[in-house]
Amino acid sequence: MANKKVLIIDDSEIDRSILKNILDEDYDIIEAENGFKGIETLLSRRRVIDGVLLDLHMPILDGFHVLELMKENGLSDIPVIIITSESTEQNLIKTVSYNIRDFICKPFDRDMVKSRLEMFFKYGVVMNMNYYLK
Repeated sequence: MANKKVLIIDDSEIDRSILKNILDEDYDIIEAENGFKGIETLLSRRRVIDGVLLDLHMPILDGFHVLELMKENGLSDIPVIIITSESTEQNLIKTVSYNIRDFICKPFDRDMVKSRLEMFFKYGVVMNMNYYLK
């Protein structure tokens, strides 16, 4: 069976590299260095991307705008996991209307990132908002 294809949209080359190193054994990784490139990639490769890891705070086009453009362009069926250093209640509430499956906080913990993606892709587990809103 082919690996799932995961698009990482993050302006930090270091964070993309860390995630790629964590996930490249189990997933085919596609990278976009900003939200604009991420939307371009999603529009051109929508049928092959199984999930997105999306940073919220980026220049050019931030994660919230990416989510809005995904919605406007019929890409809401592609599952999104937010990667952020700011998992605030405000950010969580703001993303509720989108197809957000989970939040992964920076800095990344290898085992946690791997287990969260595995739980999602193998079992379809989605986030429990109450866990994040403590």
